Amino acid sequence: MKKSSIISKDSIKTLAYFVGRLLGLFGVLFVLYKLSQEYTVDSFVDRFVELISITPYLLVINILSMMLGIFVWHMMLLHYSNMKFSYKISYYFFAKTEIAKYLPGNIFHFLGRQLLANKLELSQSQMVKVSSIFTLLLVVGTILSATLFFLFSSGIDTYTKILLLILALLSIGVTLYLFPSFDRVKKLQMDTILTISIGMQGIMMGIIIFSQIDSSQVGLFFQVVGIYIFSWLVGFVTPGASGGIGVREGAFIAMAEFWHLSISSEIILFSILFIRLINIVADLIAYISTLLIKDEIF
Repeated sequence: MKKSSIISKDSIKTLAYFVGRLLGLFGVLFVLYKLSQEYTVDSFVDRFVELISITPYLLVINILSMMLGIFVWHMMLLHYSNMKFSYKISYYFFAKTEIAKYLPGNIFHFLGRQLLANKLELSQSQMVKVSSIFTLLLVVGTILSATLFFLFSSGIDTYTKILLLILALLSIGVTLYLFPSFDRVKKLQMDTILTISIGMQGIMMGIIIFSQIDSSQVGLFFQVVGIYIFSWLVGFVTPGASGGIGVREGAFIAMAEFWHLSISSEIILFSILFIRLINIVADLIAYISTLLIKDEIF
């Protein structure tokens, strides 16, 4: 029985990763197809050049968002570890392994962090708990962040806002109930920090899109941010999809069309590719920075 149970779990895991990669591939193909309908190479390059000036600001926001996320992870490690250590150590291992979500794919960056356990006097099971609660709080923070922006957006109906608010409250309840060894106030603090961190990701998308349109509608800005945050969540929870590539982009396009986002499809397409580039560059910068502080860690 045990053997068949293990085989069953492995089969399910393999299937989940296969489906995730397949969704990512279909998402990439879908985006490329839509892109070919809206742009020529020259027009795409011209639009990219137009927005290059805001790239440094977006990278700063992205890296600050990452550092907030690492701070929460650091709090979790300190909770389980028998030793005290600096934020720099947590930053080093987080930034170094974050690149693994692109290759071989989502979830593998968490597996890479398991190697940190012995160095911090943590058991493998404690490290699994850290990854589990971090994932949970990241999902909850994403739901809370998206809900907050949707509540003030102009293109979301009241019924949907009420459902999202209920979902957000349920998410907070789950946070307070699970992992009882953590103080509830501390869990709420970590949720708040991650809500801000994910919100910054959505704000980046808002900045990118509003840099291309002549509009100052706050409600529309919030709607863009909320939709992107939800698409980020879809990409995050899809196993096997490399950094959610293809899945996140496809989800954003689908939700933008579902909620009749009053922005042209060519701007939406360019924006999801531009923010993906910013994400990858920020992760690479973080990874390179670990090479510079390696001697201070070991």
